[in-house]
Amino acid sequence: MMEQRPIQWLVSGVVALVMIGLLVFVNSGWRTPAPVATPVTAEPWPTSPPTFTPLPPTQAAVAPTLIPLPDLRRIDPSIELAIKFPVTTVTTVSGAQSFFGRDEITLKVTAEVRLAVDLSQAQIRRDGNTLLIRLPRATVSGEPNPIEIEVIGESRRWIGSQITAAQNQALAQARADIKQRVAGDQGLISIASEVAYRRLERWLIDDLGFSRVVIEPLTP
Repeated sequence: MMEQRPIQWLVSGVVALVMIGLLVFVNSGWRTPAPVATPVTAEPWPTSPPTFTPLPPTQAAVAPTLIPLPDLRRIDPSIELAIKFPVTTVTTVSGAQSFFGRDEITLKVTAEVRLAVDLSQAQIRRDGNTLLIRLPRATVSGEPNPIEIEVIGESRRWIGSQITAAQNQALAQARADIKQRVAGDQGLISIASEVAYRRLERWLIDDLGFSRVVIEPLTP
C-alpha cells in the first residue's frame, strides 16, 4: 500500500505539468494575429503628356472700325438712282370760234419722265456698320421733257390765225397730262422706288464698305 502512493504522486505531478504546459501554450501561442496596416502610397500629380500644346491666350474681340455716314443729299451724280422712260400722249387744243373759223391743233407728244427718290428726307439708323434707312417713295422729278412732237391734226382761222399759240398750249397740256398720269400709276412708282433702293443699297455696301444695309419705304 505504501508503495502505490509514490506512483500516484508521480502520475499526479506529470498530469499537473501537462496541464500547466497546455495553459501556457493557449495563453501565448494560440492568438489571432493583429492586422497590420498597409501604408498608402501617394499618387503622383498628373503631368501634361509630351504632345500637349497649351492653348493660346484668349484675346478680346476687336470692334470694327465705323465707316463714316455719307451725306445722301450730296450723293455722287454718277450713282443714278432715278429711272427715266418715255411716255406718249395725244392732246387737242381748240381756240375760240369766230366768224373766220377757229384754230385747232392736235399733237402727239412723247416726253421723257424721270422718277426719283428724295434723299433729303432719308431717316438713317445705324448699328455698327449695319444701316437701316427709311426713304420716301419715288415721285416725278422735274417736268416731262418732250423728245418728239408730231402734229396729227390742224385747222386755222381764215384771218388772224394764232396756231402757234394753240400749239404751245397743246404742248403744255400734254406735259401736264403725262406728269399726272405717271404720278398716279402706283405700279410705276413701286418699280422706280425699288430700283432706287437697290442701287443705293449696292453703292453703300460695295463702294463704301457697309456690312449690311436695309432700306424700307418711309410711311407718311
